[in-house]
Amino acid sequence: MSMYLYDDMKEMQDFQNYQDEVRRLEGEYLEIRVLLRDAEEQLRANPESEYLQAKVKYLTKRLKGLESLAPRLAADHPLEISLWAPPHG
Repeated sequence: MSMYLYDDMKEMQDFQNYQDEVRRLEGEYLEIRVLLRDAEEQLRANPESEYLQAKVKYLTKRLKGLESLAPRLAADHPLEISLWAPPHG
């Protein structure tokens, strides 16, 4: 790797590809969380619905799958805080 990020265009393209993949994954995670929230709300209003029960179960499974791919999505504190924030105390 070059000393500076902008020195090598191939590495810059790899970095941009990585950023695009992370953004796609974060977008999918957010979309599933919103769908799950809405489905759980509908299920509370209609607890007998087998369709809604299956939908909540499916979305929960998808969410757990994404969290296993990128555990930082479900972390209590964003990774950026530990990397860039000043130390406490």
